[in-house]
Formats: sequence, C-alpha cells, structure tokens
Amino acid sequence: MLIFMRMNNDTCLIEIPALLNNRVSKILSFRAENLIIEKPLSLMPPDFIPAETITGFRYGVSWINGFTFTIGRQYFIEVQNDQQKVIHIKLPSYYGIRKKLYGQIWSDIIYQLWHSYFINQYNYYYELYNINQTFELCGIQFHFYGISWHVQNILLWDEVAISSYRTYFMIYNSKNKMQYKSRNFARDWNAVVLQALLKRIVDERKVLQ
Repeated sequence: MLIFMRMNNDTCLIEIPALLNNRVSKILSFRAENLIIEKPLSLMPPDFIPAETITGFRYGVSWINGFTFTIGRQYFIEVQNDQQKVIHIKLPSYYGIRKKLYGQIWSDIIYQLWHSYFINQYNYYYELYNINQTFELCGIQFHFYGISWHVQNILLWDEVAISSYRTYFMIYNSKNKMQYKSRNFARDWNAVVLQALLKRIVDERKVLQ
C-alpha cells in the first residue's frame, strides 16, 4: 500500500502528487455512498459522484508523443455515471518522471474502484446468471444455455474459452477459434467486470464436467 493511500473510518483516500513537486494535485475519496475527486491546485469544484449513479469504468495507458519521438506515457481511468457523464482521471508522466509512482497509484485506483463499487455490479450479474436470467454485459448477451454477441454467434457454455492479456481479453469457441470476440479494458466499459464474471462461470462449469 502506498503512503499516498490512507484509510479513515469508512473512507479510503488516495492522494496524487503533482508531476514536478510533492504538492497534492488530486485527492480521491472512496466512500460507500459516493466518490469525490478533489483538485487542490485548481479552482474547479470537486467531482462528486453518488455511488448509486456509477455505472461503468475503463482504464489504460497511452503514449505521449513529441515531434519526433515518444516523450512519456499517460495512465488514465474513466468513470461513467447513469447520465453518461464521464469523469477523467489522468496521470501523465513525461521523460520517465513519476512513471513508476504514477503506475502504482493508477493500479491502486483501479483496485479501489473495483472493491468500492464494481464488485457489487459483478455480484449482481452473477446472481442473474444463477437464476437463469437473460441479460447483457459489455455487449455480450447471457442466456441459460450460453452466450452470444450476434444471432449467428451462439456459444454453449461448454464451448466458451477465455484468453487474457495485459490490455484486453478474448472470448472464443474452444472448438472453433475462428468464432471469437475481444474486449479491451481501455475502450470497452466494464470489460473487467465481464472478464471476471466469465472466468468464474467457465471455471465453475469445468469443475462440474
């Protein structure tokens, strides 16, 4: 756990230092009832997101390019509410400054978002699966007999396989690898929720076979 993360009663605070000094540029407060993002170095008001309105998140790393070569990277996280408003959290590192530290803080924020808000969404969809309820998550339709993303692409549960990579994962037919669908953590809302749900279901069904 970083020195920039503090627990205070039921609140987890993550402080993000500025790029070139140790002043705090952002404070993220994770509470059961809301997420607050403050910017002490800015005149802008804090972003206040009630927990019940948080519907999606995605994350990734992009390159910062100069005129002739890459000069840094930007760690980013985006949080969406039920009105489709997107809150951006960006941690740009230039010439390697704060690269390791920002990468760790970025990972901590993703971890805290999952455990504060999105594990509930994951559990909700898992319960829908358990009662054989049809639903859609991240563009994938769940049915009693399997999953689909187009009418002609229906995978029975015993055919579903997953391959996971750093920035994305593949869903494919274990008997026909030409039948596949990818989901990207940076582009697709709640891809990580879908990945966790599918991995659990597939693992459970393997045990039952």
